[in-house]
Amino acid sequence: MQRLTSRLAADRQLLAILLLVLGNLMISVGDVLVKILGQTEVTPYQYVALRFLITVILLFPFWWRLPRAKKGWGEWKIHLIRGHLLLVGSACVFITLIYLPLATANAVFYAAPLMTLPLAAMINKEQVRLAAYGVSIVGFIGILVVLNPAQWHWAGLIALLTAFTMATSNVLVRRLPQGRSVVATLFITQGLAVPLSFALAIPTWQPLTTELWLLLVGASLVGIVYQWVCILAYAMADASKIAASEYSGLIFVTLMGMVLFAEFPAFHVYMGAAIVIIAIGLQRKLR
Repeated sequence: MQRLTSRLAADRQLLAILLLVLGNLMISVGDVLVKILGQTEVTPYQYVALRFLITVILLFPFWWRLPRAKKGWGEWKIHLIRGHLLLVGSACVFITLIYLPLATANAVFYAAPLMTLPLAAMINKEQVRLAAYGVSIVGFIGILVVLNPAQWHWAGLIALLTAFTMATSNVLVRRLPQGRSVVATLFITQGLAVPLSFALAIPTWQPLTTELWLLLVGASLVGIVYQWVCILAYAMADASKIAASEYSGLIFVTLMGMVLFAEFPAFHVYMGAAIVIIAIGLQRKLR
């Protein structure tokens, strides 16, 4: 019986790892779609507004069927803050991918886990070991190596702002009640940010072709699928045993950047990314 239980746990862990790898492949494809959109006339806030609207439309039928207690309106203030953090972060992702190679941008995005612990201590008053702050500093040294101050580009700062909004949004999730509906969280968070996103987008609105609509719908679907896959994976196994597979995203975006955009990262990008990944791994052990 014990052997069977162990086998089932191992199978679930393997499935969770495969799901995370699949999820990171999907979100890497999403980054490619966003980078392609960035080479068109679509503006950052137009992209965000339409992506939010498409996501809300796709999720509305599922949210509508939820019981009243699961619809999530009781936590609307947190959803409102997270939605507008997501608005800023999504616009920053769009801008970053215009000016930085896929691999460089994504390596900087990995600053988000390094920011999570300090932010959790400040916002949620969580107890964080002193050593964890030291590891975060090591991780940020890795980010500096990736960005290479000798070849500094202002888009690196935008990428760091993306990581900050992601980390803050993740920390605020802890303030939502346990057993919350994922559909309600995604629907309300993005729905509440739709008005401001359109207000920012309208002044520079550009007409869209069928091809651009397809890219936008594709990016929205990829984002939804990625979040669902992550939720399924982390429900199957302990985060400490499967989280490392999320680093597969760096491999995917590097290969896609090489093949699709002729982006061949310099050695300092690989070295800095390795330092960041090691720091994140150490940080998880110190929690």
